[in-house]
Amino acid sequence: MRLVYICSPYAGDVESNVRFAKAACRYAMKQGCAPVAVHLLYPQILNDAVPSERKAGIRMGLRVLVSCEELWVCGGTVSHGMSCEIAKAGRLGIPVRYLSAEQLQSEAPAKQYGILARRSAASVCGAAESLVKQDGRPVVFGTYEEAAVEAERLNGRMGPVNRTVEYFPKEMEAVPEEAPSLGMELLL
Repeated sequence: MRLVYICSPYAGDVESNVRFAKAACRYAMKQGCAPVAVHLLYPQILNDAVPSERKAGIRMGLRVLVSCEELWVCGGTVSHGMSCEIAKAGRLGIPVRYLSAEQLQSEAPAKQYGILARRSAASVCGAAESLVKQDGRPVVFGTYEEAAVEAERLNGRMGPVNRTVEYFPKEMEAVPEEAPSLGMELLL
């Protein structure tokens, strides 16, 4: 089960933003993930209107983010606190996924898109295809368009002459990950 950090607004229309964050958590759960939404927890013990407590909440949230496998930016608004979380995820190499309010309200499982690298038969190694990976995991995009832009960028780096590898966007099945094994099993 993938641990995902839910990143959505809190300040402003707090009541509406809390409802939205809860919906994002429910959506993540339906996708087979374990959501973490620190902005639903820390305001219960900290006063967001007190600058020192708000800073403490952001600092603690960033500490929790380190343990997560993905950061999901939910909705179309990015607050100051959210921008801190997005920047930290970037520095840590944690994948960031953008989800619209419409996607979160959908009951259907989220579609995910990757990039297929296809090597031609003209290659010295012969024909083959595989998803593009980073740190052993397929690179994942929330929309076909995002995957297509990245595939085009990769194709542009290769140059037009003697291209033996081409990149294509590809829809992937959204399958929840198994929990990592620690190398031992406890049998009762």
